Amino acid sequence: MSNEERDDLRDMLIRIDERVKSIQEDIAEINGARRCHTHAEKFRTLERAVWRTATVVAGLAVRIIYDTFK
Repeated sequence: MSNEERDDLRDMLIRIDERVKSIQEDIAEINGARRCHTHAEKFRTLERAVWRTATVVAGLAVRIIYDTFK
């Protein structure tokens, strides 16, 4: 391998490394946006709604079972 080929290869590897770093930064930015406060609040609200619904369904099931054996 000649010196010119090595230099070309080194330059190509440097460009690839820079592209990989920029992609990693973009991914980190996207992941940071996913963790924003408003999304977390929406997930908490949704989770609370699911738990409330599960509690109501369980309460109705217990009442139906109680009325059946009454």
